[in-house]
Amino acid sequence: MVKAVRNFFAVFLLSLAVPMLGAATCRAGDPPLPALTGRVVDRADILSSSTEAALAAKIDAHEKATTDQIVIVTLPDLMGRPIADWGLMLGRGWGIGQKGKDNGIVFLIAPNERELRIEVGYGLEGSLPDATANEIIQSDIIPHFKQGDMEAGVVAGLDAILAVLGGTYQPLARPLSDNGTDYAPIVDTLVPIFFFIAFAGVGISMNLRRRWDKTRNRYVWYIARSTGSSSGFSSFGRSGGGFSGGGGSFGGGGASGKW
Repeated sequence: MVKAVRNFFAVFLLSLAVPMLGAATCRAGDPPLPALTGRVVDRADILSSSTEAALAAKIDAHEKATTDQIVIVTLPDLMGRPIADWGLMLGRGWGIGQKGKDNGIVFLIAPNERELRIEVGYGLEGSLPDATANEIIQSDIIPHFKQGDMEAGVVAGLDAILAVLGGTYQPLARPLSDNGTDYAPIVDTLVPIFFFIAFAGVGISMNLRRRWDKTRNRYVWYIARSTGSSSGFSSFGRSGGGFSGGGGSFGGGGASGKW
């Protein structure tokens, strides 16, 4: 009976691992990244030249004062990939943030899919936690996007990010649900935990191997030590236009949203 139960759980765990292995295998086909041409990379062409210049000036001033690196990116097509994947690919591939400080942020907008993400580097996850990134997306950015004013939403989003990093951000009050209970903090807490578990599962599955155990006289599963790049993503278009990343790293912190 005990053996049967153990076999059942083994099959169950393998059934979970196979999709993760499939997802990990797809990483080999990551699309090339756009060139990092500046602090604002407007590939979807939603920003006027004057707005783009104003945004870049704000980011440049903040970087000179703090060494934090922020890049605003708009993409015309996510190519079927989750926007969270793009956030990591861009942050890691471009190396946004300073090496050793990992103080980079990628503010990503995909207007065709109506999705956006604030990807936060390791070193700024304490200053800009997932719940606050979600607050900015829901309260400061999406209302403008829903009204069709993309530029105003991007400007408001950057201003809110800079305010958070500067310690002056004042979140807008959220309405309570019909029964008088505000479930938003609960959701904000559970969503990052879910994504952490998902990313951890994929990371483990990438290094899952099988070998012959002479002692047990059967194959056993084990986790191999990674020997490849720490990012795991293609690194195309890392620099250009007189601006480049400083070698920062990302671990999936941040938040995504739709409108």
